[in-house]
Amino acid sequence: MTVARVRYTASDVPGLRRDLADWYGGQQGVQFYFNAIQAGQQHLRPPGPADRVAVQLAAAETGRLRDADLWYVDEDLCALLGAAHPSMPAFAPRPEDLPSKVGFALFAEPIALYSGQETRVDGVVDAMARADGDDTIREVADRLYGENVRIVAASWGPVSNPNWRSGGLWISFYSPSNLTNDGILDEVTALRARAMLPPLTVDNEAAIAWRPDGEPADSYQLHGGDGQDGTIAWTRLVFATFQLAAQANLAETEHQPTPRPERRRTERAGLPPRDVRIVRLRRSLAGDRDAEQAGAGREWRHRWVVRGHWRNHWYPSLNDHRPKWIAPYLKGPSDAPLIGGDRVSVVGIPKSRESDPSMTDNT
Repeated sequence: MTVARVRYTASDVPGLRRDLADWYGGQQGVQFYFNAIQAGQQHLRPPGPADRVAVQLAAAETGRLRDADLWYVDEDLCALLGAAHPSMPAFAPRPEDLPSKVGFALFAEPIALYSGQETRVDGVVDAMARADGDDTIREVADRLYGENVRIVAASWGPVSNPNWRSGGLWISFYSPSNLTNDGILDEVTALRARAMLPPLTVDNEAAIAWRPDGEPADSYQLHGGDGQDGTIAWTRLVFATFQLAAQANLAETEHQPTPRPERRRTERAGLPPRDVRIVRLRRSLAGDRDAEQAGAGREWRHRWVVRGHWRNHWYPSLNDHRPKWIAPYLKGPSDAPLIGGDRVSVVGIPKSRESDPSMTDNT
């Protein structure tokens, strides 16, 4: 069996956001979270009975998608992220470390992957198949979602908790769920199985507290290293992405207007229209590479990032340290594929932070 991967571009972001807001904002979104709770796979949630909590979770995710600024991270920056993030020093994140208060970011390359044997999708589809009484759908779903799960998008927004004096951040991590079928039983049944899920599925979540002013940073730091995996490691990857993107000597942002037909569809859906901001490596990074290559008399078949490292830089205005990526540049022909570290960050099976019984989610 061959399962083709869906590859998204920046042009897909507005439509994806609209489709996801519609799906999670409907009864199917509530059912999704209810099934996840019943399957024991919704670890991070407010207290209360499953039916009420499912409504809260679906409404909160829909609200984040509705209000989100839209971002697309290009494949070169994803490649740099894969090479750079393991050595990023620990730091206590602040709200201004993200580019917007509420956002939805799609990555050209997965930021993480893990074995697909114990996924939320698996448990949710299993519950849906049992409710539908169709064992064939269960078999199709097993085969559609049996490979590695790829984390390709994230939404984020504020979350409240009575124990967090400065509030906190909720991040939902998405994996593709509309994989295409090649000879798996009959196409009608495969379509029914895929129709149970939106194009991207909330695979897992993380919630972190913001550090109150004047408190020591240690209790609020996101640590790296080989011992970190799961959703907190994925959270570090999101922050690492926008730490890199915020450096004007390294990255640049392009605004891509949403085409008029999609803008009309978005407005008809009752959502505020948003353009997409594309984050990519600066084209000027190729300058030193090209100059070096011109005098070297050698032909290269790849590009790669060299001499990059993190510095835990002190910012007096923040009274705090922030990771800063120092002195990277690209070597190799501009039209050659970029290497320089694994594009995919393997961070293990997702382990959500234990659910806090006092957690309340903003809707």
